[in-house]
Amino acid sequence: MREWWRDARGEPSPIPWAGTRRAVHALVVIAAITFATLSLLRWHTFHNETFDLAFYARMAWGAVHGDGWNPIVGAHELGLHLAWILRPLGVIGMLFGQAPTLLVAQSIALSAAALPIARIGARHLGAPGAIVAALAWLLHPNLAHVASEEFHPGSVAVLPLAWAADALDRRSGPGIVLATLGVLLCREDLGLVTMLVGVAACGLAVRSPRSAERTRLARAGVLVAVVSLAYVLLFVLVLHPRFAPPEGSLELHFGRFGRSTTEVARYVLTHPGELIEHLSARHRVLYLALITAPCALLPLLRPGFLVIAAPVLAINLLSDFPGTTDLDSHYLTPAMPFVLASAIHGAAALPDGALLRLAPLATSAFFAHVIAGGTPLSLAFSREPFVADESTDAARRIVARIGPSASVQAPDALLPHLAERRDLRRAPPPETRADFVVLDASHRVRFAHDEDLLRTSEEPEIRAWIARDDHALVEAGGDYLLLERGRDPREGIGARAIIGHDDDRRAGRRLTGCLRLRDARLERRGSGLVLTLDLVALGACPSDLALRIGEGKRPSRVDLVANGWLSPAHFRAGDVIRSEHPLGPAEVRPGRLRVGALRSSGARPEHLDPHSLSIDAAFP
Repeated sequence: MREWWRDARGEPSPIPWAGTRRAVHALVVIAAITFATLSLLRWHTFHNETFDLAFYARMAWGAVHGDGWNPIVGAHELGLHLAWILRPLGVIGMLFGQAPTLLVAQSIALSAAALPIARIGARHLGAPGAIVAALAWLLHPNLAHVASEEFHPGSVAVLPLAWAADALDRRSGPGIVLATLGVLLCREDLGLVTMLVGVAACGLAVRSPRSAERTRLARAGVLVAVVSLAYVLLFVLVLHPRFAPPEGSLELHFGRFGRSTTEVARYVLTHPGELIEHLSARHRVLYLALITAPCALLPLLRPGFLVIAAPVLAINLLSDFPGTTDLDSHYLTPAMPFVLASAIHGAAALPDGALLRLAPLATSAFFAHVIAGGTPLSLAFSREPFVADESTDAARRIVARIGPSASVQAPDALLPHLAERRDLRRAPPPETRADFVVLDASHRVRFAHDEDLLRTSEEPEIRAWIARDDHALVEAGGDYLLLERGRDPREGIGARAIIGHDDDRRAGRRLTGCLRLRDARLERRGSGLVLTLDLVALGACPSDLALRIGEGKRPSRVDLVANGWLSPAHFRAGDVIRSEHPLGPAEVRPGRLRVGALRSSGARPEHLDPHSLSIDAAFP
């Protein structure tokens, strides 16, 4: 057993130089800190763009609490991905939080994969090759982007995948078996890759001149190939059909070919013309060149290891999902250890001389990262996803208001912060009768003061929720609105706009049949001006009622009444509504300011309503 374990770990190390080992370890630590910092900053500032981090954080939390159901997609974990690695990570997450734990674990795995890659580099390119190989891995544009965006078990799997490449390179049967176990603990579909690792081990066994090595490799190769294939088939043919969600990633990626793995395979095999047309798209034709360019195209010189990554690359090429074939896609990441292993072998095939062999790989890795990398060293790096903004502050208030256990529907960016609870769903539609609903109102920022705001695809949904009688708007800010079920809407924050009561139905001037303008005034606040309107309601108004503000008979600026936080459908006779509207200097000219009313059609609410009223307000 001691000998088996030493063989599996690869002792003695192919990097015998202590200085080189320390340099490689230092690079790994620096990369891990960088990746973890970026990923945690994105999470902390609520800038995650998909629900993937929340999806796996909820699975990790559920694993610890004996709950295999994932409410985000409405399916059991056995029909999603067999990511057993989430169980130990979930235990750690009980101490540090599930989402931060997953992000840090992913950063460590992606960075530590440089160690086996460096061992391959040292074996074929000497001591400098170890450092160059590690740098080529850590600087590849794919890694930083993947590490800093979301979480995926396939990204954690790159560490055992890299060890599998190293074990295959040094012809270690125990190493291949141990690495395969690590891979299968992360993702069941990567069993297709480990199956090819087993096949490659059998091929090496046939060519081995030593009988003992031949026997070990053959046994390990057969074991790995058979177990890997059986594991994949168990999931594809038994577990996934039984536990799959109504609509999952398979439909998103391959829906045009079929609704199950067998249907997709059958369709592709029986429609070669359509397959050729699909693969002839420019981004698919150039895919291999794209992913190997940061390695100076060296993997194409010795593509042996690249072939092992064929299942990952083939699935990416077959997929219809946008972005799958991008250089920064997480779908590429599991193939990366074999891309780098092939690059090292390709560099070893170049003419003798350390400079000639190492310069292309080092130079291409450096420039690729500068051009397309995901760290501050790159020209393409953007600070915005890692810096707090107005929506960040609003999201923090909303998460605090929801509490730790209430059921909730929320946009994807908030889900990772809400994942540790039983009932968690994506924002409606559909409605799931959750205790809290968070709505994304970012379109109100994009279309602020534009008449098109009333006719966007998002605004009718927002209006419908705010006009409901069984929800109250309890928090708002930035891009988000938080509604609580079971509350009177006039108890929400929109009720702050109701400043009094006036029974005089003739107070002020008629703006529309349900609303009269009682008072208007301009006030200087800071460096700008604010137009304050006091409106008297004669009863409920249409929920899509809005205001025109500006110059001319039909002012072009369109604003929602009271920030859109209280639906006009909830106005009651006698309500005095205060609505405030910050104005720019160009929008204010003495004697020219007017206000009117309109509905989503752009027309006046009623035929007899004035187009607009002149505002007799003194200028400050």
